[in-house]
Amino acid sequence: MSAPAPKGYQREAVTNALEIFRYAESQLRQAEDEPSRAAATAFNGCLLLEAPTGSGKTLMAGMIAETFSAPDWDANARIVWFWFTPFAGLVEQAKGAIKSTFVGLRVRNLQGDRKTRGIKSGDVFVTTWASVAATNKETRKIRSSGDSVVALDDLIGELRAEGFRIGVVVDEAHHGFTRAAEAVRFYRETMRPDFTLMITATPDDQDVDKFKKAAGIGHLHRVCVSRKEAVDAGLIKDGIKSIAYLAADDQKELVDFPATALADGWGMHGAIKQGLQAAGIGLVPLMLVQVGNSNAAVQEARTLLAALSVPESKIAWYTADDPNDDLLAVAIDEQKEVLIFKVAVALGFDAPRAFTLVSMRGAKDTDFGIQVVGRILRVHGRLQGPTLEQKLPELLRYGYVFLADAANQSGLVHAGEKINAIQSELSQVCPFTMVVKVAGRNEIQVTHNGQAQLLSVPYTPPAWSVADAGSGNAGAHVAAPPSWQPTGILTHLVLTPPETAPQSPDTPRRSPLLSGNRRFPVRNGVPRVHRAERLPLSTGDLLTCIAASIAIDHQVFQAGLRQSVKVTRRIVDVFEGSEETESLQARLSDDEIARRAQSVLFDAGYVDPRDLHDALLTRLKSEFGHRGIDVDHTGLERALNRIMATCPHLIRVAARTCAARFKEVFDTAPLPEFVETQAGAQRSRRNVYGVMPQDLNGPERAFADLLDADTTGTVDYWFRNEPRKPWSICIVMPSGDRYFPDFAVKVAGPGPDSRLLLVEIKGRHILNGDATVDKILAEHKLYGVPLMLTQNDDGRFMTVRFFPKTGRNEEDQIFRLENLAGYCRASFI
Repeated sequence: MSAPAPKGYQREAVTNALEIFRYAESQLRQAEDEPSRAAATAFNGCLLLEAPTGSGKTLMAGMIAETFSAPDWDANARIVWFWFTPFAGLVEQAKGAIKSTFVGLRVRNLQGDRKTRGIKSGDVFVTTWASVAATNKETRKIRSSGDSVVALDDLIGELRAEGFRIGVVVDEAHHGFTRAAEAVRFYRETMRPDFTLMITATPDDQDVDKFKKAAGIGHLHRVCVSRKEAVDAGLIKDGIKSIAYLAADDQKELVDFPATALADGWGMHGAIKQGLQAAGIGLVPLMLVQVGNSNAAVQEARTLLAALSVPESKIAWYTADDPNDDLLAVAIDEQKEVLIFKVAVALGFDAPRAFTLVSMRGAKDTDFGIQVVGRILRVHGRLQGPTLEQKLPELLRYGYVFLADAANQSGLVHAGEKINAIQSELSQVCPFTMVVKVAGRNEIQVTHNGQAQLLSVPYTPPAWSVADAGSGNAGAHVAAPPSWQPTGILTHLVLTPPETAPQSPDTPRRSPLLSGNRRFPVRNGVPRVHRAERLPLSTGDLLTCIAASIAIDHQVFQAGLRQSVKVTRRIVDVFEGSEETESLQARLSDDEIARRAQSVLFDAGYVDPRDLHDALLTRLKSEFGHRGIDVDHTGLERALNRIMATCPHLIRVAARTCAARFKEVFDTAPLPEFVETQAGAQRSRRNVYGVMPQDLNGPERAFADLLDADTTGTVDYWFRNEPRKPWSICIVMPSGDRYFPDFAVKVAGPGPDSRLLLVEIKGRHILNGDATVDKILAEHKLYGVPLMLTQNDDGRFMTVRFFPKTGRNEEDQIFRLENLAGYCRASFI
């Protein structure tokens, strides 16, 4: 089978490449030394063919290799090609394409056919860089001689000795080539190709420059094909439409985006299938489903497809670990309508039946986005041809990508911009090399300003060292595209022993007890027993209160029956940039709803979440009964989860209200009879022990000094309310957590407890932390609401107040010590 008739732009690209290679060949034949041959190759022996996926890159590369190897242009043409694919899985695909299309090329087996006997111009060895330049067992076999084969290194040397040129075709793998030290060394030192043809749909100038340096290339020729030329020729689709889903911030985590994208994609697949039938085209389309690299990802996709009633017999999947179906076989087997594949398979495989791709994972990387686009960009042979193309409806002239994560749409848009940036371009023969006679011998010199040198000046290729390639070997780096290499923080991640965190000036420091420590007894007349709060030991009444307090109105009840949520579907034309939006009902995520519901159950840490769940379930079951709706246990569970996930505040408000109602007041243990501290510790006028506590931070110490400096007679005494001590005063907050204010201050007046004020000192930077907001709303049943203070930049204390309209704590007014009585609980003043 011969190659199909090339399109006009393909003929131009092939002719242009051959012109450059033939010029280099003419110089190689005149060269009489190795540096001269290296100069000819470095400036006219390397060419990069840039063209969109589906535009016929393989066809053009094969035509170049076939024509350049054929004797019809030169009876002395003798060249053997080494064709490198990005992945081992694409080797057979490339072999199949070469065998079926190019009669002038003969595929040879690198494993068992390494011998020069019978070799001829146009022979092709198809392999990967990892297969020839990695340090694994199989590579060592290829690089070693056997009973009937020679080592690869020796084979290349023997081919040169017999007059063959060495040609290399690099399909996309040049992206990772420069990161593999062994691959670069093999290319430069062992293979030393006379001609290098790179083909890519993902050009990257930085990668190209690195390749030039690594390969020792002086000038890289570029032949470019625009997307428009391939579209006009009917080889690729008019465009790609990217579909993503947007939801409100408070709703988006409730949406099952993967299930929504998959359902939408399957619907489009069905529409395309009907469109092909209506157009009289006998083709069954293929939907691609791209999943992440986890082992469970394929099974999750299969489960979702089963929920859409997709027959198992129509589903194929392919992963490196579980190659259930051969990619090439699935591409042509029209009994299969869905192909699930992992991310790493995205690069390079042909699926011309594919119109639709559902991406369950990220495509933020532009180059990876190009590969995703490339999988559905091709036009199947049955749809090609100008006459047929004119009859195709718009639906069949586009490919469609459905994204489970809207953030990944940027990768596809940038991919479209990058593909559009490739404009048709041909290359010219590089004039920088010239054949000159030096001492009666032909020498190829690299000219400067068009002038040759009178003396012999051997060409020196650009310098390269192993350090330029970074760490790793060919097997580690060439097996995946560069965007998947560890970058950023991952490349610098090291395990280090934990360091002791430095202490800030405000960090309390406890001094060790030294000989000579003194005991300071509590002042006479100071009550040592105070009142603390706790939740009841039995939570039965508390649970009953929570279940009964939930306001399940019609809107809340409907939330339990809800099946979907409204989202916006954003459709972007990847190449044109146009955008349109429409509304869509998206499926709720049962997993996310269950996770949120569980979080609500565990929010009230003072009750057993299982008991709370049962109480809420009983309440909801009665609501279904009142409305005359029958529901089984599974439906009741689902409804409760949806109510808790959608309206978490209902349970939280009820739990906090009931916690405040049912909390109990009890006697604390007595304050210690004395405290022991270092000799020379600062004395305190108003502290119950007559000494300043040692564990105060900066603002707390300033407040204690303020209390001691009282001259108005307002402060009777004060003590540090240590947290979690048997004698500590605690408050049960609405959340059920215990709160220990920093100070207890006895305001002068009658009664032992009537004017005991609890005071909390808070740093300004945490005024609106979650715990602080809860604390400012807390109220002790006996002592009332604690006074919260913060110290501003000039050292003054400010009262803190909660503002319901903003939901924030803010500084309110300057704190005056003489106003302490006004902050005490009014009923006791």
